[in-house]
Amino acid sequence: MCATNIRVFRVFLSAFFGLLFGFVAGLIGVGGGEFRLPVFLYVANLPILISVAVNLVIGLLSVSTSFLRRFQLGIFSQESLWIALTMSIGSIIGAYMGATLTGKLPTKILRKLLAIFLILVGFRIISEPLWGWPIGKVSLTEPTLSILAALSGLVIGVISGMFGVAGGEFRIPILMFLFGMDVKMAGTTSLLVSIPTINSGLLKHQKMGHMNSYGVIIAVSMGIATIIGSYMGASLAAEAPESTLKIILGLILILATIRMITKP
Repeated sequence: MCATNIRVFRVFLSAFFGLLFGFVAGLIGVGGGEFRLPVFLYVANLPILISVAVNLVIGLLSVSTSFLRRFQLGIFSQESLWIALTMSIGSIIGAYMGATLTGKLPTKILRKLLAIFLILVGFRIISEPLWGWPIGKVSLTEPTLSILAALSGLVIGVISGMFGVAGGEFRIPILMFLFGMDVKMAGTTSLLVSIPTINSGLLKHQKMGHMNSYGVIIAVSMGIATIIGSYMGASLAAEAPESTLKIILGLILILATIRMITKP
């Protein structure tokens, strides 16, 4: 097989994964970036820094499509709007900082801490539908919740900018535990916060020149498939049983942990 045919095959295979991950992202309310990264590295054969930038482009398309469809279906509320706005302030700053730090800081310790967080939260979320352990809202005052929303947005924004992910797998559990949202509302709120967060990180990566022509081709082909998949997944979110969504979310967190601690 010649080099041109191999590249075309890589583009189509990347689009297939874009459709698959877009569907799951729309259904749950995550960006799916941690699962796309191996596709960029091993299927599309992109360099790591370009993979991060392309991942942010695809993530932006995914979360925007998913949010608009969920909003159209009424999976949103005015109460969650102020939480999203407060989180977004910290996330925008954090994502820009994270993009600046890409490739400059050792990430071993950060990956281990994130892995511990993801696997604990993943099992905790699964425990409710499987074993009946209810997830209760933490009782805090509104000013304290606002501060925590901004700080958590900042931290998740840094993670987003550094690794090219939307950060929904971290944000949704926080929205559930701290603010008492159900998994559907938390997913939609997280998608709204993801939009400015990804934009901030993507802007910095573009300024740093982390893109090439082949990366653009992958972004376009995978982006179109991701939009279709995200729309389909978000369309089913309103009707999907909440217990099923929690089990899927928990499994995503655990799988994301495995992905995070696996070296390329």
